Parts: sequence; structure tokens; C-alpha cells
Amino acid sequence: MIYPAFANANITDTLRIESPEIEVVGFDSEYAKNKLKSLSRKGEKLYINIAKESTRRTTYIEKANRYTDEKYLMDISADGGVVNVSITVSGRKSLYRAINRIVSMINCGEILLGSVEDYPLFENRGYIEGFYGKPWTNANRKEMIEFLSFYGMNAYYYAPKDDPYHRSKWQELYPAEELAQLKSLVDLCNDNFVEFGYCIAPGQSMIYSSQEDFEKLCAKTKQLFDAGVRRFGLLVDDIPENLYYEQDKIAFDYEAVNAHIDLANKLNSYIKNLSGDCRLTVCPLQYHGKGNEYYISKLGKSIDGDISLFWTGRNICSQELTVPEAVIFNDSTNRKPLYWDNFPVNDAEMYNEMHLGYLSGRDADLYRYSKGIVSNTMQYSSSSKIPLLTVCDYLWNPEKYSGFDSWKKALEIVFADECELIMPFADNLLTSCLKVENSPMLNAALGKAEQHFFAGDIDSAKEVMLNYISSLGDCCNYLKTVDNSIVSELMPWAEKQFMALDLLKNALSLLENNSSENKEKTAELLAEYLNHPKTLCDFSLQAFTERMLTL
Repeated sequence: MIYPAFANANITDTLRIESPEIEVVGFDSEYAKNKLKSLSRKGEKLYINIAKESTRRTTYIEKANRYTDEKYLMDISADGGVVNVSITVSGRKSLYRAINRIVSMINCGEILLGSVEDYPLFENRGYIEGFYGKPWTNANRKEMIEFLSFYGMNAYYYAPKDDPYHRSKWQELYPAEELAQLKSLVDLCNDNFVEFGYCIAPGQSMIYSSQEDFEKLCAKTKQLFDAGVRRFGLLVDDIPENLYYEQDKIAFDYEAVNAHIDLANKLNSYIKNLSGDCRLTVCPLQYHGKGNEYYISKLGKSIDGDISLFWTGRNICSQELTVPEAVIFNDSTNRKPLYWDNFPVNDAEMYNEMHLGYLSGRDADLYRYSKGIVSNTMQYSSSSKIPLLTVCDYLWNPEKYSGFDSWKKALEIVFADECELIMPFADNLLTSCLKVENSPMLNAALGKAEQHFFAGDIDSAKEVMLNYISSLGDCCNYLKTVDNSIVSELMPWAEKQFMALDLLKNALSLLENNSSENKEKTAELLAEYLNHPKTLCDFSLQAFTERMLTL
């Protein structure tokens, strides 16, 4: 499965391939052999010839008007059962992207024949562990770095609110063990061409005018720099709007924006003195809105030009990210927004929702007007894979992105052979802060059954609902018997799905037995279902049950 979609491809045919014997020659062939060695078998011949070329056609994206080191060209042909692959790259990073595509084809057992010109349209394509709640384990983080980089992500920001050394203990150095764990993440990111960004949030207690506090911030930054970090984030979000230390009020004319300008510029100067490769991104106190308000305008006009600004859009969880809004932000701040996209995160008041759906509401040409998008994840790392895969798909090729289709492919990747089995449950978890339509499968079944019912065709109505109930029953049996990380995370919502199945069965049974006793049982099941705190299913399930109770 080629996911995300190629930028440009002329596919003439497909060829089944089961266990290829892979031979690699040309530029950086040892690296490519090492990446492919676990897939090489004694079977069909697959020859890969790699050429290095640093010209416009391999280093420039015309649509995005920018230079890139991730573009590659590929020609694939077959002759007498032998597959020949010619790859042209500008360096190892673009080779990494090309090899991942070949791995995808081999894993699917199907080689696409033809020519490919492939590249990402968004420059910065990442995710941020920036939620409130239990942070991921390092094992979770490593799994996600490798998983999402394979599908095109190139940035990971470390910012778990409940890591004390990120926020409440910002001024304290990491102990040796924790620092070693962070360094292992940096190293893994480097191996997978993912930029590791460490974010620090000193705003709750820092005295901005204190040289001592600034030196503590620099010491912490230097510790992380020595561990290999080159991308830093300064977060001054989710703190009081007004300065609360008297010396800061005097030093910065009672305006927090002045303190944040001073801190950002000083920290940026410090890290640039450490290395010219270092970059800083600031998450401002005001991180959503129209983009031309006083605080964000003054901050943007006053900080160094090479500092990026996180921005969530019109709202904290923006249902849309549009080009006109990005243009306003650009005009007001003298820089393109780097979107901190609060999807699929489900912390705070959203903790009863499981955002298993797909990215939507982002303009197809937003890549021209933004620095990129960094998606805030859920604390449920395994479940986050599904929505984040759709983010990968959009960021690589937004012009070909189709949310629902992308979501179905993401489910296939995560659940493999069990994809169809899990679909009724996943369908009932499409709801999110982006307000994607929830439960389309359930709604389609209920709508069709209702049409038959009002036409007087009770048997057909029952058949439609029994077919849906059968699929949902198989899904629930799977959820009850399987033992893996994602089902474990989903279990609180699965328990409500079990209740929904019983409710549907009892509501449908009222067509044959609408006795007071049966109605009372169904009403009790409905009340239990509605009292369960987790968000599941569209309102249509409740509406269907209430209609059955009126029979």
C-alpha cells in the first residue's frame, strides 16, 4: 500500500512479488542494503540501482517553491520476471524516503511498474507530545518515531505537560538516567531523519528580568544541546496573562509581551552561539485567534526573524485551518505560522472522547502559506497512530488527500487483517474536536431500516438491523478476546460499545415483543448507556431506541 500518495506517478502496471532476492548497487548502496536486508529472500530478482544527482529536478519542489533534500525519482520496470528499480536521489535523506516506498510495496506483495517523482509538499510535518496527562513511555516514543517517520513525518517535539523537568522543574537539570533516555530519542530521530525538538515551559515561575533565572534556563538548554538537541521550543502558553513579579512589571512596562520578546531573543542568541544549526520555536501566551491581535502582532514584529511561532488557528482546537487566516498571521507577525494542531489530542474536558477519526478542515494549499503542521497527540500512543497516519497523508500530499479514504487505509495499516472486523467500533469513534461526522455505518443502517419500516416492510427493516447487529457482534467478540496495546487503550470505550450492542438488540426486539416488561428492560439499558461517561455513537442510537419504545 502506497501511503501517503505519491506526488506524481505514472503507474502502467502492477506485479505480484512474494519473496524477492534484492540486489543493490550505486550511491550509498550499503545503507540501502542494510535497510532492506530483512526483506531479502531467495525468490524473484529485484535489482536496485541508485544514482546521486544534485540538480533542480532532484532538489526543488516547483509547486511549493522551495528547496528540499527529500525528493526522489524512481523508475520501475520488469523483464522476464526480473524487477529493475532505478532511483535518483540528492542524498541519504531522499534515499531513505525512496527505500521506505519500496519496503511498502514489498510488504504488500505488489510492485508498481512505471515512473515516480515524489516529494512532500509541507516542509515541517510532525507531532508533539504536548498533552496534559500521563506521558508516553520511552518505548512508546521510540515506536512512534520509527512508525511515523516511515510514513513521512520529519519532526517530533517533546513537551509532555506532566514531565516535571519540562514545566514545573524547568530550572533543574535532568538526572543522568532521564537525560540518557532523552539522548536515546535524539539518536533514534537522527537515524530516521526526524528532527527532535525539546520544549521547555518556564513561564509559571520564571522571573523574566532575573539574570540568575536566565542562566538556569541556559544551563538546562546547554545540557540538552550536549545530548544532541538542536531544535528547541520555548513555551509561554497556559500561564496568567499578566506579569506577577514586581521587578518584571517595572522592567517590562507591565506587559507580558515585552518580557516574552526579551526572553525569546536572548534564548535565540544563546543557542545560536552554541551552534548555527540550532533553531527556536516559541509557543506564545496568545496562541489562537484572528492572528492580528495586539500581543501576537507585537511579538511577531519584535522577535528575531528566524524564530518560528506556534499557532493553533482561530481556536484552541480549530475545526478549520485556512489560507486567508494564515495570510493574516503572516502579515501581522512577519512570519508564516507553524501550526500546533490540537488534533487528535483528547485531554482536559475532552478526556471522555477517543479521537480515532481523521484530519479534516485543512486547506489543500496551506503548505504554501505555513511553515508546517505539528499535531498534538493523545496520551494513548497506540490509538494515536490512526489519526496521525491521516495527518501524515495530508502533510505529504494535501492536494490528493481524502479524509475518509485516508482513515480507512490507516485502519488497514494498524489493524491489518482485522480491519473489517473492527470497523463498526471505529465508525462509532469518529467524533472529535474537529466535528467529523460520527457513526456513518450505524446511521446508514438506521436510515435504511427506517425507510423500510415507514413503508410497511417490517421484515426488510429487521433484516437491515440484524445484519448490522451481526457485524457489531463480531466486532465486540473480537474486542473481548484480543490482547494488544491498542485494544487495551480502547477498552473503556469498548465497554460502552458492548452496552450499545445489547441496547440495539433489545430495541429491535420490541418489533416482536413490545410488552411493558420488555420496554422497561430496554429503557433501563438506554439509561445505563447514556449514563456511561465515554463518548460513543451518534445521537441516532438514542433516537432509534426512543422510537422503538413508542411502539
